[in-house]
Amino acid sequence: MAAPPDLFSPARYDAVRRNREKAETLPAWCYTDDEWFQRETAKIFRPAWHFVDLDTSLPEPGTFLTTTLLGESVIVIRDREGGVRGFRNSCRHRGAELLGESQGSCRAIRCPYHSWTYDLDGTLLMAPGTETEYARSALGNLGLNLTPVPCASRHGMIYVNVSPKPPVPLDVYLGDYPERVAAPYQVSRMVCVRRLSYDLATNWKLYCEVEMETLHTKHIHRRSIGEQPVTAATTQGEWIAVVNTDQPTPALYPGSRSKGFPRTPGIYGPAEEGTYFSTVLPGSFIVTAPDCMWWIRKIPTAPGRLHTEVGYCFPRETVARPDFAELAEAYNARWDQVMDEDNQIVEVQYRGLRSSVPGCYTAEEPVVHRFDNWVLDRVLDEESP
Repeated sequence: MAAPPDLFSPARYDAVRRNREKAETLPAWCYTDDEWFQRETAKIFRPAWHFVDLDTSLPEPGTFLTTTLLGESVIVIRDREGGVRGFRNSCRHRGAELLGESQGSCRAIRCPYHSWTYDLDGTLLMAPGTETEYARSALGNLGLNLTPVPCASRHGMIYVNVSPKPPVPLDVYLGDYPERVAAPYQVSRMVCVRRLSYDLATNWKLYCEVEMETLHTKHIHRRSIGEQPVTAATTQGEWIAVVNTDQPTPALYPGSRSKGFPRTPGIYGPAEEGTYFSTVLPGSFIVTAPDCMWWIRKIPTAPGRLHTEVGYCFPRETVARPDFAELAEAYNARWDQVMDEDNQIVEVQYRGLRSSVPGCYTAEEPVVHRFDNWVLDRVLDEESP
């Protein structure tokens, strides 16, 4: 279905705006049209704060990770004072990529091209080729320090922002997510033990939608998850969630869920009740369970191309157990199967969209309806007076 000329007219989406029981789903062009995707990039992804990793992934000064957001490579690094900083992964001399590894450690950031070198706080320390022009002590005043990007951590979770404009304060953006989820589930105790990535032929919203409903689990995940009842959470800030209180952990196969690791030490409140399946908008799916945590980060590169980065985490006390590697295999088997099943179905769905007309939202998809309207709120033109 081709996109209409009035692609961003609010009136065209009145059917999506109805109450869930009578609403229609987003038209196909919202998933396949390049102009729509470019508007999403500018209005949704560019202004957003993006979760990138855990504080524990940068255990000491000089440890770093790199990530790509909106086609731009970003360095996140622990400075000498113990804080986290974000920089564009580009030398201020001729623009070469500074750090090519996804994770590592360094005493300083050195450009592989001409050996321009920067301290962990981004200050230019050495600039070969300028010795006759500038004293070493004056290098930091040249205005050629690394280009910073907003970066901060909350309750063990690191976020960055690549907007060219001053971003909404992180605490405003996250709303009650840190106190409601990250703190009770003791995310600051979590250690990422396994990372995977996937490149998919699908649209980023389809993946976000499948994560926010469990109608599909008894069909797509009959053996890996089974029926998984959830309730929609009331949230403040740029996040949405569903909650399951029906089982000790969703991270193991049905029938084996009582054989997992013990609960995370110190969990309280909602963490004692079950599992939060949260999306820190636009695309960071974060599952906090009583015994573990995992995330799926969506990094779209085109309307029908999606890169996902996945991290699997356990409390540091669990990782230290002598039987950790053996017991963790049961978690890995279940996680890998579910990822393969979801990856396959969102590609199948995307292939069928070009021939589709709008459908409906069932009673098990209220958060999908909420998410789709969140997208419309940010992408559409403003209403005329």
